[in-house]
Amino acid sequence: MANSSDQAIALPTDLVQLPAAFSEAFNAGNLEVLKMLFDPHAMRVLSPGKFQAGEKLWDSGEEVTAHRLPISLKVRHAYTVGDTALMIIDYVHEGTGPDGKHVRVEGTAADIARRGADGVWRCLISNPSGTSRA
Repeated sequence: MANSSDQAIALPTDLVQLPAAFSEAFNAGNLEVLKMLFDPHAMRVLSPGKFQAGEKLWDSGEEVTAHRLPISLKVRHAYTVGDTALMIIDYVHEGTGPDGKHVRVEGTAADIARRGADGVWRCLISNPSGTSRA
């Protein structure tokens, strides 16, 4: 598979590779690879009590990747039971906003991943707001 700069992004067969594969695809604006890093029935929590799942997850995908601030991810904790895992991940979006000003958004996500029959780890529940009460 190739992204917009024709560099291959490997699908993660080791859980700790999943965040790096995600940030690489996200920062490259590669929606095709991003979709491959999520379970077909995946859910993204937008805010507590609000979520998108399945195909709805990708409704604004092209807009998000087109107007993205680069992301960096650091795994704080990863817990695995069989083919299911919980990852606590610190993230930072940082760059220049549409108004030309510096923007930095950071937080801690609580994500659930699942290893597929093909051995690839994919995000099942993406919860960027982690445990925040916002």
